[in-house]
Amino acid sequence: MGMGDHMLRESGMAIYKFLENTNPLLTIPLTKCSDNLDRKELKENLIETMKEAAGVGLSANQCGVMERAFVMYSDIKKKEIIACFNPKIVTESDEQILMDEGCLSWPGLWLQVRRPDGIEASYEDENGELQEIALFGLECRIFQHEMDHMEGTNFTQKVSKLRLSRAKKRQQKRKKLFDKSKAP
Repeated sequence: MGMGDHMLRESGMAIYKFLENTNPLLTIPLTKCSDNLDRKELKENLIETMKEAAGVGLSANQCGVMERAFVMYSDIKKKEIIACFNPKIVTESDEQILMDEGCLSWPGLWLQVRRPDGIEASYEDENGELQEIALFGLECRIFQHEMDHMEGTNFTQKVSKLRLSRAKKRQQKRKKLFDKSKAP
């Protein structure tokens, strides 16, 4: 699908619409970016969309753009963002930690997910230059979460069915409370 199918244009910038989290496109593993991909345009649009949705990471395929690419905060405190094209996890630490995770494709759903606390990764930047990076803590988690999208999986598949169903019940309760608080 072309990028234009999923964009809302506002004064020169493009904000993508999210695919429904049940869309089968999200289950397709992505091998590599297209040779003719306009990386700078994709980077700008993904960053605008991520900021608009108040996210910390966003994969192209969440917006129906079937490219092995995502944007993320590489340093949340400094508000530094990187765009990762053809990303790979090279090594991961043995130590794993449990941490709450959410996803822009599942608004309001929070799950405790166990992941390595440190990784070494590589990716190409928007100029096609190979970058190598070591990530720890939250930024490490964001990279791994977005990598799941690249592989056609997601964070809901990292927990038991029981944990997922309990989290969905909590999500529904919060939604009901929120809807009541907005009622006149």
